[in-house]
Amino acid sequence: MEYTGKERILAAFAHQKTDRLPVFDIVNKPDMYVDFLGKENYESNGRLVVQLAKKIGMDAVTVHSKPYTCLIPPRSEFDTADTFTDRFGVTCKVTGTSWPLGMAINPREADEELLELIRNAKVTDEDVRAVKEGVEEAGDEIAVFGSVRGTFGFLFIALGLENLAYAIYDDPDLLREIIEAADNFWTELGLRLIETGCTGLYVANDMGMNGSTLIAPNQLREFFFPSFKKQIETWKRAGAKVLLHTCGNVDAVAEDLVDLGIDGLNNIQVRSGMNLASIKQRIGDRVTLVGNVDATGIMCQPDKQLIEQAIQNVIDTAGADGGLILATDHSFHEGIPTENVMYFLEKARELGRF
Repeated sequence: MEYTGKERILAAFAHQKTDRLPVFDIVNKPDMYVDFLGKENYESNGRLVVQLAKKIGMDAVTVHSKPYTCLIPPRSEFDTADTFTDRFGVTCKVTGTSWPLGMAINPREADEELLELIRNAKVTDEDVRAVKEGVEEAGDEIAVFGSVRGTFGFLFIALGLENLAYAIYDDPDLLREIIEAADNFWTELGLRLIETGCTGLYVANDMGMNGSTLIAPNQLREFFFPSFKKQIETWKRAGAKVLLHTCGNVDAVAEDLVDLGIDGLNNIQVRSGMNLASIKQRIGDRVTLVGNVDATGIMCQPDKQLIEQAIQNVIDTAGADGGLILATDHSFHEGIPTENVMYFLEKARELGRF
């Protein structure tokens, strides 16, 4: 029996087997839109994102909502030739390799001004339009995840690590107010995205660096995890799957993340020290794992046999019960040859058959 991509994704979340393991990743290579669709996608058009995913044979796709932090807006909204400022006052610079995002360049203070900006932010129809159009384009053929930021990831970008650390120690009460306001905004955005009919939410909440979490695990547990758990419960009650994307080494809080109620964990990043076998043994019966072929190493080099071996290793380690979605440990980003992307997708579909 041949399944749709959406059916494969939902089966993986239920730890059930279909015809094969599903394949999914984020395409952060703008040239692929031109090569496969003959169109640029500078502004992250939802229909084009889905069309490309179908064209190259993925089972799911992430479509970015407009407020997704650092997402490049229309050029008419730029401040200068290569900078723009988002609704929360985060100024971002666009470089030749940053698409679809800019890079935050002016860390904000954790102050009353930021608190009021976040409190007064409203979710609009325009904020969810790309995801709505992506869902329409996908039909029942592939799964669509609408993107939101997790509050820690959002504040880490907006404040920078130094200002966030100062706020934890110097004004924890104000920081808690900012966290509450941010939670409310991103929760509401997630609910609006769920109303579009998307399969789930892609919650980008980077908490790790090479070797450890960005702040102490006990600080994540004290300041961020209780309200994050309420967010996830709210989104799941509304009918969505919750896929957590977190870069870096989050080994110290892996069990905490599952206790929050997430359905899937991505990236399980190889070069940050994350071990797929350990993660599978500890939490793999409670959460679907998404990854984890080395994107910055194996995917960038010319020996395709190494890509095939890495895919097979991931399947052997974590795919036996069906609770695995094959992906890299980050994205199809600049520096990965398109031929390697296509080889990965072909081999993942071939090797992932049950």
